[in-house]
Amino acid sequence: MSLYVERYENNGKPELVLLHGWGMDSQVWGAFAEQLSSSFSLTLIDLPGLGRSTAFPEPYTADAVVELLGEHAPKAAAWLGWSMGGQLAIEFAARYPERVTCLITVASSPCFVQRSDWSCAMDEETHGQFEQALEVNVSKTLQRFIMLQTQGAEAGRDTLKSLKLILKNLDHTGARESLQLLRDDVRDQLSNLSMPIMQLFGEKDLLVPSEAAQACERLSKGLIKVYEGAGHLPFYSHQAEVAADVTQFVQESIA
Repeated sequence: MSLYVERYENNGKPELVLLHGWGMDSQVWGAFAEQLSSSFSLTLIDLPGLGRSTAFPEPYTADAVVELLGEHAPKAAAWLGWSMGGQLAIEFAARYPERVTCLITVASSPCFVQRSDWSCAMDEETHGQFEQALEVNVSKTLQRFIMLQTQGAEAGRDTLKSLKLILKNLDHTGARESLQLLRDDVRDQLSNLSMPIMQLFGEKDLLVPSEAAQACERLSKGLIKVYEGAGHLPFYSHQAEVAADVTQFVQESIA
């Protein structure tokens, strides 16, 4: 099964893989990827059933997705995952630790839906409503989802406009199937990783509350940063700052 892969070659520069989140594809990286391309050789992958990767495994499981990523990613690289992409990057690092030089997650959680011992997440009712809405109208559900990502955040209106333009040209084949991954709980995998880890959060994020930062720090023992005023896409509202933090972290991790 083939995935859509886009490469930004930069000879002699470190390899960095970018994984997008649910409801989007690699186009979401936009100017952020262009800025990173001066410091890295980038690999952008559309997750199965999302964007230009039209095929997807059935059943749609994290194990199956990680196996596919292993077939398309560089043999060794730093990994950066946004939202659901961060969760999958954690699972990839757990299965292939020798292939991940360091791990960065952005606006991501190892457990997106609340559990009795994990309150800093989306409540079950809200997630259930998304699942039900997808069965009725995929397009309207995705529109609602991107509004939640930007609501109340710094540069929220501009970010929403950008996401709407991307969404307008997307025809996800596996929107319903891929949403199920957000029910996964990868806290154990995160706590057992040994490579350098940095986790970035937005203060105004309505999907991954900033309270998750401290909880994740206890699990990963990694670097944590919360961007003041940022929502679910700090690499839009705080692009230069996030790019600088990512570049410094990767360079220090592989030095």
